Amino acid sequence: MQLHFMDPTSFKIPMIGSACIIGVLLFLLTNEWIGEKETIIKRPQHIAARIVQMDKPKPKAAPVKAVKKQVKPKPIKKVTKPKPKPKPVKLPEKVVEKVKAKEPVKPLPLPGTDFLDALEQEEAQNARDEAIQKEAQAKQAKEQQQQVADYSSQINALIQSVWRFPPSAKHDEEVMLRVYLVPTGEVTEVFLLQSSGNAALDRSAEQAVWKVATFPVPQDAGLFEKEFRQIVLKLKPENARL
Repeated sequence: MQLHFMDPTSFKIPMIGSACIIGVLLFLLTNEWIGEKETIIKRPQHIAARIVQMDKPKPKAAPVKAVKKQVKPKPIKKVTKPKPKPKPVKLPEKVVEKVKAKEPVKPLPLPGTDFLDALEQEEAQNARDEAIQKEAQAKQAKEQQQQVADYSSQINALIQSVWRFPPSAKHDEEVMLRVYLVPTGEVTEVFLLQSSGNAALDRSAEQAVWKVATFPVPQDAGLFEKEFRQIVLKLKPENARL
């Protein structure tokens, strides 16, 4: 009969054989089939020993490293150049100026008779010229005053000729006006400086000035600027009742 490798029954016979061999071996071992060996007990030899204390080795000193000395560098010597010696300065020689002796001042000669006479004549002439100039100035001032009086009289006469004062006016009442003129004599402004106390009379006086409109003035520009650029008029109603 042939056993197939893959058949489970094919392993039974070898397994049974192996189990029998193992059982026989175990039986022989348990029944001391194998002879006993003689055991020899050796006695230990007695050795005398004592404790010897040995000196502990001294610790080795650590090697000291040699310290290198720092060599200081030698100071460098500064080489200084010798200063040049200053050359002697020659001072200029003092020049002594010779002082000239002052010449004595000669006295001026005394003026002669001719010089004194000429001086007196000049002073006399200056005095005469001054007197003539003063006389001319006084004459001019007098003439200007006369001109001012004449022109003022003409202006007053013109105002009186056109003045129509109210019936309530009295001859002793006075109105004071400031009048501004241009060089042609034309009236530009009229201001009441002082009232007469009668308002109607004050208004009539202003109206009379504006009615005249242009007053006679001198042709001399200097005299006009001085006396007639602005004039102050004191007006009274001459023909008014007492």
